Amino acid sequence: MKRIRIIALFLVVFLAALPLSSCAGSGADTPKIAVIAKATTSDFWHAVRAGVEAAAIEYNASVTFEGPENEEDYEAQNRMIADAVERGVDVIVLSAIDYNQNAAAVKLAVQHGTKVITIDSNVNSDLVSQFIGTDNYEAGIAAAKAAVASPTRDGAKIRIGLVNYMSDTANGQKREEGFRDHIASVGDAEIVASVTAESNAESATAGAKELLLAHPEINVLVGFNEWMTLGVGNAIHELGKGELVAGIGFDSNVISVGMLESGEMDALIVQNPFAIGYLGVRNAARLAVGDSVGDARISTAMTTVTKENMFDSDIQKILFRFT
Repeated sequence: MKRIRIIALFLVVFLAALPLSSCAGSGADTPKIAVIAKATTSDFWHAVRAGVEAAAIEYNASVTFEGPENEEDYEAQNRMIADAVERGVDVIVLSAIDYNQNAAAVKLAVQHGTKVITIDSNVNSDLVSQFIGTDNYEAGIAAAKAAVASPTRDGAKIRIGLVNYMSDTANGQKREEGFRDHIASVGDAEIVASVTAESNAESATAGAKELLLAHPEINVLVGFNEWMTLGVGNAIHELGKGELVAGIGFDSNVISVGMLESGEMDALIVQNPFAIGYLGVRNAARLAVGDSVGDARISTAMTTVTKENMFDSDIQKILFRFT
């Protein structure tokens, strides 16, 4: 655990040194880009911001980075979109909180001449120039495969509880869809119950504990983002079910990696948030000057991390990205 803490401390110092916005240029030809995230406080969004700042410097772009205080406030995002249009930005890079409720704001932005790229979580609009992020359906399948391979089964039928976040968020929907589709093809697996929580650790922990107490037969518990993962691990720990319930989650931070090492979690589906932020700004800068950005969708990498492989050198680079 000591080396995890040392590496994690370096990461925290590195991210803390990054500004919330970059003004790499101020000339008339400098691309003006507004990055509007779902939130700004989690390790996932810190890593996205690091990628955003790196691309802003490399492509000489003036970039702002902002997001609501929580991942449910799509109305705040819509106001941020309108403000960005009012400021005259060239491109908005958006991670949509609500697949449908953010669509009208995106439409108005494009109608006013502002291009839109979505990252991480898409929006219900064919006016978006490009989506960049994890293939969330495939990520859901990866989580299902990890659940099927979980060590707590001991020959028993797999009985699964799901802890997901806001039901109108596209990436959460797709992850659960992929998970359910794969589990449906497994003969000795069953999804017993599911719960939706707010995107914070307290709500996720309460929801996960509720599932485990109401359904003691559950032997695999799955969380579909960083906060849901912490809720799953907390619930397993607080109820003393580490030997009885396998925890499967998404994303990584110092706490969830510690849970993986100590046994509350059995697998993490880890994305590449730095690349998501970097590619979002890189391609926004290209759009701003009239260049093509290629395919309508760019899928970034994901990796299944377990206790068995977490100390491999290539996995350490994934868990603790500096660049």
